[in-house]
Amino acid sequence: MDRKRKVILDVDTGSDDAVAIMTAILSGELDVLGITTVHGNLPLPYTTDNTLRVVEMLGADVPVYAGCPFPLVQDLLPGRRLNAGEVHEDHVIDGKVVAVHEKALPLPAPTIKAQKEHAVSWMLRTLKESEEKITLIPVGAMTNIATVLRMDPSVKEHIEEIICMGGGVNIHNRAFRSETNFYNDPEAAKIMVCSGVKVTIVGLDATHSSWFGYEEVEKLRALHTKAADFAAEMLYHRIYAANLTGARKEPKSALHDVLAVCAAIDPTVLQDVRHETCDVDIGGGIADGQLMTSMRYCHSQPKLPTYVAYKGDGDKLFSMMCSYLARG
Repeated sequence: MDRKRKVILDVDTGSDDAVAIMTAILSGELDVLGITTVHGNLPLPYTTDNTLRVVEMLGADVPVYAGCPFPLVQDLLPGRRLNAGEVHEDHVIDGKVVAVHEKALPLPAPTIKAQKEHAVSWMLRTLKESEEKITLIPVGAMTNIATVLRMDPSVKEHIEEIICMGGGVNIHNRAFRSETNFYNDPEAAKIMVCSGVKVTIVGLDATHSSWFGYEEVEKLRALHTKAADFAAEMLYHRIYAANLTGARKEPKSALHDVLAVCAAIDPTVLQDVRHETCDVDIGGGIADGQLMTSMRYCHSQPKLPTYVAYKGDGDKLFSMMCSYLARG
């Protein structure tokens, strides 16, 4: 019998992170050693609390470790986000703030607690002590991952692969040219991409080619399990909130982070995966956090093992999700 792939999830739970956590734990295909939390969609106290809510709902014996609350250096330069044209405004409708990522997921407050050890020290220790290589699946800001790589570069020998949800070549959702996870800590994303570890980038090009609508909401509800019902609620909320706030006109939404998790189980859920020379803009200007790929001849033979997925197989992704969420 094949061994399960050992993985560590690194999340900033939010709505799509919640579905990714459920998918990973319920799949039975992954050995989830632990879940680490990071700043990103929400401040760290919320991402940690939400992660605990999901783990407790599943009754899963998976430890949660709180990680870095801030980007490496991005917020040391006052006004840097303004340079990228980023101005945050709450969308208030009928007196209520509407957001794709609510501060508290609609689940009971957790009774379980995060472990006392910091996520970065636990991740580094776990990687160094493991007899098998471990796959990292970061789906929030890459701060925890970058800090581990900076603390002890030799840890690279213990990482099988990093499958990250982040970046976008042709599609962007923050500022002018960036994606949220890379934008929330551009320096961390650059450290990860340039580390020499095999990195598979599951960006917005792939996630937006495999998104779902209200029809999929109903199919999830028809599974009649707690996990599937909650996933349906999260997908419905993402579509509704994005349309209500004007972020998107189409009545659909990507469950971005789930695609990265499913790629760790079956890589063929990703399509048009290209071995490309990659880098991340950290200039603090209008393209801050942009994933850059080069098609120039001199870069046609990438020196680093960086792979970019440009499409996702939406039918396979949804089939995988349903088969796993039906167990919860």
